[in-house]
Amino acid sequence: MQDSEAHRSLHKYGTAGVLASFNNAGYLPSKNWTSGYLHDGFNISGQAMTKTILKREDTCFGCVVKCKRVVEVPGKIDSIYRGPEYESCAALGSYCGVTDLEAVAYANQLCNMYGMDTISCGATIAFAMECFESGIINTVDTDGIELNFGNGSALVKMVEKIAKKEGFGGILAEGSARAAKVIGRGSEKLLVTVKGQEFPAHMPQWKAALGLIYAINSYGADHQSSEHDHILAADPTSSERNRLAKIGLWKGSKEFRSLDEEKVRFAFNTHCFYYLMNTLCLCQFIAGPGWQIIGPSEVVELCRSGIGWDTSVYELMLIGERQVNMMRFFNSREGFTKDNDTLPEKVFIPLSGGPSDGVYLDREEFKSALEIFYKVAQWDPSNGNPMEGALRRLSLGWLLS
Repeated sequence: MQDSEAHRSLHKYGTAGVLASFNNAGYLPSKNWTSGYLHDGFNISGQAMTKTILKREDTCFGCVVKCKRVVEVPGKIDSIYRGPEYESCAALGSYCGVTDLEAVAYANQLCNMYGMDTISCGATIAFAMECFESGIINTVDTDGIELNFGNGSALVKMVEKIAKKEGFGGILAEGSARAAKVIGRGSEKLLVTVKGQEFPAHMPQWKAALGLIYAINSYGADHQSSEHDHILAADPTSSERNRLAKIGLWKGSKEFRSLDEEKVRFAFNTHCFYYLMNTLCLCQFIAGPGWQIIGPSEVVELCRSGIGWDTSVYELMLIGERQVNMMRFFNSREGFTKDNDTLPEKVFIPLSGGPSDGVYLDREEFKSALEIFYKVAQWDPSNGNPMEGALRRLSLGWLLS
């Protein structure tokens, strides 16, 4: 494991080590997803954290990677609350246009103190900031707080108000989708959610297959429910591509933004594999179908050696697919259909500034890919829900009784 390039980067800089490269490439979600680039974005990166406020690395039990950050600022940030991950640096930082690392780390600490999700919290504040800058709301609505992009002090104040449901914080405490219903005045157009769930910090404009998973995932947008598109651009002889072949994906692609049929298969197959990882309780930074330290073959060996289960990649993939279909079936029972498999309007609008200026997700290509996905998954194309044949193939016929 310690010879792995992924291990070395995660150990040295944590998950936030990718933030600077994402920003330089133009796919760091910034200012409520109006841009993929943030000026001075390096200031909230894992590299900047390592140079400034990092106290030590920490680890989950028994893991040699030690990617967790422990940060400290005397009198302000307590090391007991650990440091922000990439998603937290983005949601509480770039989403809100904030490049003050201490403000981001303190907002992260408050979220940990109060038991709040950093992605949804930061994304909801970013939504409110765009509402403020667009004139939809003003200081009368925000209890006198100037909710401008880049205002680190306002970010911290609003995190605390959300936690305590004080004033405007009580509206935002319900999440951005519900807040938009209260605010009205066209604020719905500024949302970046699927099924009410705020976006994590990976852009469908650059990773189209990931955007497809955001749309169909049973609980909304999630970056850890499938592999990311960039892995398809790896060298055909690489370990990454060899691992993908183990789960039936032989073709590569240099075009992240495409959504052809092979990309749809990539989305579906890796979607099933990631849910297998959930079932086995394996860290998705350690085990996975692509860039991770161990791949599908090693996962099979872990099952054989660790729990005496003489299984196969094929059988394990069926377990992931079974979980995907059970969640989808539950949603269908609660009234969900393909009409809920949408992406927010923002991803179809060209980004502004930086290397990704003018980039957007093609709406018609996305719609076509959705229809292909339903066919690949054996879901009813009329409503997007699992068909009887798919359920019985997966030994889930009992759900129909």
